[in-house]
Amino acid sequence: MPIKPLATLLKVLLRQGYDLEATLAAIGLDFDPLEATPQTRVSTESYSKLYALLMESEQDEAFGLGEHYRSPPGTFRMMCLQVIHTRTLEQALRRAAAFFDYCDQYRTPLPPPSPPPLLALQGGRRTLCIFQRGQTQQPTVVQANVLYMMYRFYSWLVGKPLPLLGVYLQGDIGAPGGPIEALFDCGIHYQKSHAGLLLQTPALQLPVVQTEESLKLFLRQAPHQLVRRDAPGADKPLTDKVQQLLASHDQSALPGASEVAMTLNMSARTLHRRLSQEDTSFQQLKDAFRSTLARHYLGRDDLSIDAISALMGFQDNSAFYRSFRKWTGEAPGAYRRTLASSNPSADAQDAQ
Repeated sequence: MPIKPLATLLKVLLRQGYDLEATLAAIGLDFDPLEATPQTRVSTESYSKLYALLMESEQDEAFGLGEHYRSPPGTFRMMCLQVIHTRTLEQALRRAAAFFDYCDQYRTPLPPPSPPPLLALQGGRRTLCIFQRGQTQQPTVVQANVLYMMYRFYSWLVGKPLPLLGVYLQGDIGAPGGPIEALFDCGIHYQKSHAGLLLQTPALQLPVVQTEESLKLFLRQAPHQLVRRDAPGADKPLTDKVQQLLASHDQSALPGASEVAMTLNMSARTLHRRLSQEDTSFQQLKDAFRSTLARHYLGRDDLSIDAISALMGFQDNSAFYRSFRKWTGEAPGAYRRTLASSNPSADAQDAQ
């Protein structure tokens, strides 16, 4: 992905007192993005890690980018739960707008009237789905990235990429071929009164295909699912089912391929063949799940590495150490020290 969105988030984090070198190590970069050329690209994983680090630091899902309010951690999850049982994209968009309107009542004493979440254009043939209401202090590239995440979320909700006709932004015109144009395969319209995604009106009747179960997995993987650059809503049904089974299983005794295949009413050979057709394997999915789980546990100061090893079902600590090094390229203790060094607020609390 382009370097500029990551650099913008990095500047915000550095203003909070985070050490540049430790932060770059935590997100897996070996160069300074602030000194890189505009053509430089970074991995989605690095951007995702930085996003999560900043959100945790700020305790703000709007990550402190100049807005007049904060969105406490869990806001996005609650919005998802509000929309997951709707039937169509239009119902989901309207319910999400109602949720954020309700939240706005507690952010400002007298919030201004909100525009409708859906604005009909060109005789009703096109509809602008509004996501940014009123003036914003966000840089245009950040606003574009917020819209991209909303595009990915609603594409996931309906199970396929939304057919975008255009993107409306409130900010100034960007450079042709710049990072904003790279986000969307459609026309970008600047200096608009509202920011949102432009769709053909019939697209609003696309059915919501996700469930609370698939939402659990989606939220486990956020924000990575929102910032990655593959086709949102890509059809990988077996991969999704295997990931859901792993996420819902006892974490200390994850099932093997044969058990998963039996649960899905197929042979182990068929499971491996169909996963291969989706460009993955059972072992890759299992390793990715266990790696994510281990890194989550290592971020908790109340759990020793020995306790984490036991929680994850390893018979001895050396097996956990070997597995974690295979997954991440470093030892559990080194990973934990990197996390601690990149979080000055935790150091300050330990010193008290």
